[in-house]
Amino acid sequence: MGITQQRGLEGETAVLNRLVQLGYEVLHPWNRSLGYDLAYLVEKEEHHFGFFVFKTLEIVRVQCKMARLTKDKTCLIFSTSSAAEWGRKKHNYHGKAEWFGVYSPDTGKVYMIKVAEAGKGSEMTLRLLPPKNNQEKYINWATNYEI
Repeated sequence: MGITQQRGLEGETAVLNRLVQLGYEVLHPWNRSLGYDLAYLVEKEEHHFGFFVFKTLEIVRVQCKMARLTKDKTCLIFSTSSAAEWGRKKHNYHGKAEWFGVYSPDTGKVYMIKVAEAGKGSEMTLRLLPPKNNQEKYINWATNYEI
């Protein structure tokens, strides 16, 4: 197993573990090329038809990522696009997953970020410490995404 695959497995396992700790029923897709690594179920509604009870469930798809700490240790950065194969462009996960499940081995925490919120760029930054210029606008604070 290569280093990239090993890191991916570590991130996926951490996200899976955290979702299970929170009480979610987590599903693992059989096909690894769907654009998501895990899914979990959310109970939406309960319908009663006589003595029959039906539950409406929603499947939420999660693309797992590993975050890296910046050199100054103030931010976490993770990729919001797929690794490009030779001759192919990178692609984002819009329409393929609803959430990024991001694990940081440096903080030991898992963060959940909506794919739609991550934008169309190739990376997203989660800030751990305030910036030196005290600018607070447009900052994605890591604590707001922690689960």
